[in-house]
Amino acid sequence: MPRLLPLILLCAAVLFLDSRVGKGDDMTSPASTRSMRFRAASGDEARRWQQACRKELFALMMGGREPERTPLDPKLLRRVELEGANYALEELSLQTLPDRRVHVWLAVPKGLKRKAPAVLALHGHGGSGEQVVYGQKLYHYGRAFAEKGCVVIAPDIGSHDLQHKDWTLMGERTWDAIRCVDYLLARPEVDGRRIAVAGLSLGGETTMYVAAMDERLQPVCSSGWLTTIENMKHGHCPCWNSPGLEEHFDFADIFACIAPRPLLCEIGEQEKAPGGFPVEIARKAFEEIRSAYRVFGAEDRLHLYIHPGGHVFVGEMFWKMLRD
Repeated sequence: MPRLLPLILLCAAVLFLDSRVGKGDDMTSPASTRSMRFRAASGDEARRWQQACRKELFALMMGGREPERTPLDPKLLRRVELEGANYALEELSLQTLPDRRVHVWLAVPKGLKRKAPAVLALHGHGGSGEQVVYGQKLYHYGRAFAEKGCVVIAPDIGSHDLQHKDWTLMGERTWDAIRCVDYLLARPEVDGRRIAVAGLSLGGETTMYVAAMDERLQPVCSSGWLTTIENMKHGHCPCWNSPGLEEHFDFADIFACIAPRPLLCEIGEQEKAPGGFPVEIARKAFEEIRSAYRVFGAEDRLHLYIHPGGHVFVGEMFWKMLRD
């Protein structure tokens, strides 16, 4: 028995340490050693968890840490006056990293007498910022927001060519979107307290990330995206995936980083798998997100809108949230 005692003690220590992994008791420990799934039981604990998640997302997606903000150096490419429209369009490029620029479109209301709310409006696969501000194809919402008096910024986020080998595609897209928020805050027309974000499909995915990682954004509308990592493995473009993502998160956890800010998720009843975003999967993910809002006492700020259509952006409820 004395000879076995050291082995018994060693096994007990291993079992104890294993039982602590992923319990959420040490929010400052390296996320590479544990799951980041949401388990907070109080608002303070949830805030610490969110801070740890944001840090880990920057690390996983953007080369190890949050990048430094280089001067935006906006360059106006052209200005477009639309006949009969109450807004004008600007085509620009912004410096998002020392070696990277993003192409964006901006819709600016005419005749403003006070600062206006702004919307970061994001397109899906195969789309463009230009289609968003012109209201083309599936992306009617950018034009609709502009017609209602919002400043709208719409970056091109659909590239599948990775520029930085230690980044991810979603990291480059998300950082470009975050820098667009920086630009909105520098515009004299924009009410910096009212900057929202909305998008469909890939735009809904990017909306999830940018809102989770940038607390300046509210309200938030992610359309045609509420799902799980498991569902995305079947019939979807693999650009959603990145090393370490599945080991630490599911998408509900990333959405939980938005709490307690207003969040609307839209899903169509006609969505099917594989290749789509089924309602039954969305409902389960939504209940996981709800647990975070419940901890903050903010369940009234979380909404799931199931509409009768397919893979489309509706936005009626979101517009009400934006006005409030």
